[in-house]
Amino acid sequence: MAGIANLRPATRPSIVDNVSLRNINLHLPAAPDPWHRSGKSQPCTAAVKLSYSSAVAAANADDVSLSLDYGKLYRRIEAAVRDSVKPTSGGHLSQAAETTLSNDVRVIAGLIANCGLGLLDETIAGVRRMDHVQAHPESPSRRRASQASRRLSGVSSSVPKELQTATSPEVLNGMFGECEVLLHLPNAHLRAEGGLSFRTVQTWVYADDSASLEIAVESSRQVAIVEQEFRVEGIRCHCILGVNSHERIEKQAVIITLDFRGSGEASWASTFLNTYQQMVRVIAERVENTSYQTVEALATFIARTATMDFGNDSVTVLVEKPSAMAFVERAGVQITRSKAFFAEQDFLKARGGM
Repeated sequence: MAGIANLRPATRPSIVDNVSLRNINLHLPAAPDPWHRSGKSQPCTAAVKLSYSSAVAAANADDVSLSLDYGKLYRRIEAAVRDSVKPTSGGHLSQAAETTLSNDVRVIAGLIANCGLGLLDETIAGVRRMDHVQAHPESPSRRRASQASRRLSGVSSSVPKELQTATSPEVLNGMFGECEVLLHLPNAHLRAEGGLSFRTVQTWVYADDSASLEIAVESSRQVAIVEQEFRVEGIRCHCILGVNSHERIEKQAVIITLDFRGSGEASWASTFLNTYQQMVRVIAERVENTSYQTVEALATFIARTATMDFGNDSVTVLVEKPSAMAFVERAGVQITRSKAFFAEQDFLKARGGM
């Protein structure tokens, strides 16, 4: 099997379509709990976008058998989530399952992504099998399916078979598949009115040395996480903030959103999951004791805390003031800072360079 370093995604096709499900209501028997309790059921909303190339053949033939079935996708997701949290014979989740599900939203997101990419793989295989179905004159529907299948397979004596998937715009591309999953847990933290969101993008990858489409798909295809994002939204605090004289008299509300993005590597995501409960609480408590004149200074203070004190590589901080202007709902500032940025600042200060 190829090493991770030798795996690459397929070239993105010129035509990419997607099937999506929005606001799937999931009841998770175990999920991040605002009171830090394990094994407590939580509401969760999921969204899925399954990208592929392409829906051209299904549209031209107006044939549902050539399309991705979003009803089947939903049923697979529902079954996968339900089965993953089935209780033991005693009516309770195993301790290992409780611990994993209560602390790691990536598990459920991975199950959902596997459902999407698995359905895409089966659909592609089914469409290619149609190429071997011979139409009978007495059956117009079968004749239409066979004709559509021939268009889909892009059969041409001038094009090598292993390249047909990449060259015909009507082909349901057997190499490209990508699934984006968004999970929202509204009650994940007491301080976050907007809850915790997690987004992941997973795609098919192949070994660099694959000689043909068939070899690549059959021997080297794997699923890789290419992007992850955690978002803690709506951390409401009250502090002195502003340069105007009336803003120095009384604390005003500020709304903080923290966004952490990175690659598919597990280390940085695990750092966030292991620290975010305490991190959000500490940030909220520290902000309420601040007295900055600018929103930029407060946002930088928050970013420093999230990175230097809790080990996150980088963070995007949005600070909004609901009471800043009478006819504006919120005014705010957003910054992105890294741990390396603050480390360099501290180094220069220590040397007297700043």
